[in-house]
Amino acid sequence: MSKNGKLKKAKNVEKRRIQMQEALECLPLKEAAQSDPLPSTPLKDPEEFQPVPPARKPPKQCTFPPCGRYLDPSCHVCPYCGTPLPE
Repeated sequence: MSKNGKLKKAKNVEKRRIQMQEALECLPLKEAAQSDPLPSTPLKDPEEFQPVPPARKPPKQCTFPPCGRYLDPSCHVCPYCGTPLPE
C-alpha cells in the first residue's frame, strides 16, 4: 500500500473512532428521551382534524393547434412556441 493510502486509511479509522465515541456519549441522552415520553391526549373526533389538500389549478393548454401542450397554470406565454395564453 502506498504512503498516501496508509495516511488516508489512518484518517478514516480516526474519524470512525471519533464518531463511535460521540455515539457512546449520546447514548444516555437517547435512552432518557425514550424512557419517559410526554403524555398525549387522544383526538375526540379524528375525521374533524383531517388535513385538507391544497387546491390545485387545472393545467393550461396552448391554444396554438400544432403545439397544444399542457402547461403550468402560472404561464402567460407558451414556453415551447411563444403563443400568448388566455387568462
